[in-house]
Formats: sequence, C-alpha cells, structure tokens
Amino acid sequence: MQNELPAGWRWYLSALGGLAALCIAGAAVWLALAQRPQPAPAAYLLRDDGGRLALYAADGTGPLAEYDIYTRLLPEEDVLALQNGVAVQSADELQRRLEDYGM
Repeated sequence: MQNELPAGWRWYLSALGGLAALCIAGAAVWLALAQRPQPAPAAYLLRDDGGRLALYAADGTGPLAEYDIYTRLLPEEDVLALQNGVAVQSADELQRRLEDYGM
C-alpha cells in the first residue's frame, strides 16, 4: 500500500509551493529596492588645522572656530579622520565630539 495523494492534490500543492516562492522572491525584491532614509546633510566639519582642532562650515569654508585640542595627542584613527574632515550634523553632536576629543 503506497501513500499516494488523491488525484489533483499533487498539482494543487505544487502550485501552492510555487506561489509561496513567488511571494518570497517579490518580498526580497521589494526590500532590496525600498528606499532607506538618507542621513541629514552635515552642518559642519571638524578638521585638523595646523595641529589643532577647528570647526568649518559644511562646504569647507572657515575655520569658524578653533579649539585648544591638539590633534597630535589624539589616537591615530581620529587624526586620520580629522585630516579628511569629520561631518557633524548638529550642535549636540558637535558638543559630544568635542567632549570625546578631550574638551
């Protein structure tokens, strides 16, 4: 005695499985194409200016302010980042970063 499905059930289950696979593929494509929120543009840049930390406008004009933080005393990763310019989104983030750098 074999475990056979009644007539038509094999086709029904195959179609159901194909539909499930199609739904999963559609969901994967939708997630891949869904727009992710973009971060706000930088308001300022923190950069190394002659060995000291300085604040620049987002377009690179400035310096708007200079701080008594000597970049040579910071970890190498921070120095490299500051040479390229560290984007700052807000005044709160600026304050946090200055505290992180030792002010």
